[in-house]
Amino acid sequence: MAILQYRLDGRMLHGQVSTFATYLRIDHFIVVNEKIANDDTQVMLLELAAIDASVDVVSPEDAFDLIEEEEDSDDRTMVVFKEISDLKEMVEKGFTCDEVDISGVYARGDREKVAACFFLDAQDREDLKYIMDKGIKLYHQIQNDLKKQDVADLVK
Repeated sequence: MAILQYRLDGRMLHGQVSTFATYLRIDHFIVVNEKIANDDTQVMLLELAAIDASVDVVSPEDAFDLIEEEEDSDDRTMVVFKEISDLKEMVEKGFTCDEVDISGVYARGDREKVAACFFLDAQDREDLKYIMDKGIKLYHQIQNDLKKQDVADLVK
């Protein structure tokens, strides 16, 4: 089955992500963020949140091999990036995919709201444009029953 969806969500695994996971019948999550990967308590909480799915939490650098392995597995996998910078770091090192659903980038610092659950600052906009320039389609959809919004329209 391989990887069914790439998502970016600052809260990683929570109710909205679970809705997509149930809809897609996900049985394996790969969460990408170096800080979380090195925090045993956070990893344990993500494993609890995944309910009936396995969870691997890895740094962007370590994600390459794991994602490659999943491309040929029988798992139904969802890759979840915690931060825009996690995705950008991977893209800078050659990672590519068709599309990424950005479901939650939350308020902090000087981020401004551009859509529901979607806040950006100047660096975020620059990073998203870089990712899109590399050919990855970005859309914003917080629930599977809501319409997808093209991120290019939100970061003008």
